[in-house]
Amino acid sequence: MRSTGNDIVALALVNKQRTSQFRFYSKILSVSEQKLYHQPELQQLPFENYVWLLWSVKESAYKYLKRLDPTLIFSPTNIIIQHIVIPGLSFDESVAAQWESTCEDAGLYSGKVVHGPHTLYFRAKINEAWIASVVNDDECFDHVCWGVKSIDNAGYKYQSLEARLALINKLNGFLQGDLRIEKSSVGYPVIVNYDEETGVPASLAHDGYFVAYSFVLSSDIVLT
Repeated sequence: MRSTGNDIVALALVNKQRTSQFRFYSKILSVSEQKLYHQPELQQLPFENYVWLLWSVKESAYKYLKRLDPTLIFSPTNIIIQHIVIPGLSFDESVAAQWESTCEDAGLYSGKVVHGPHTLYFRAKINEAWIASVVNDDECFDHVCWGVKSIDNAGYKYQSLEARLALINKLNGFLQGDLRIEKSSVGYPVIVNYDEETGVPASLAHDGYFVAYSFVLSSDIVLT
């Protein structure tokens, strides 16, 4: 079964002081991940961004694995990031109303995340407003489509609606028909076309004034 998982963190909502306290970040970071931050190449990343980057990746991995194992319970310290590669340009100050990843995007963090017998790979984007991430079961993300959109209302119902609209609008560029989103019994989105499930795995996320989506297309469809 194919899957996907994504997440987004609105940095305006982050409490930097609280994030830097051991009693807080130790509930998110494993001992090995706390040590990983001390690598010289990661020192350019503010610690609070490091914590929330890893949180975002762990959330993404959980969503991915939840589709495979509906009984899975989220336990951040049991989802472990083993390796992080920082981009040449590690911090992007520009914040557009809408952002979409491309295969040629060189400004992404990447790495490996494990949970039990499962090994996943991640991509993540950081700018001054948000941290967004997505995971895949392969280091190649050529058929993984993910993006972020800003919204003007942070109410939960509005966030949920806008996330779904962003996903459907992007999917309409690849799939013909009458697409809509339903929810599985364990909560992940299911893409339906004319009352039939498409088999396209999708994931949604929102935080503050931002929504995000990811989905995976078959290899015979070219992403644009």
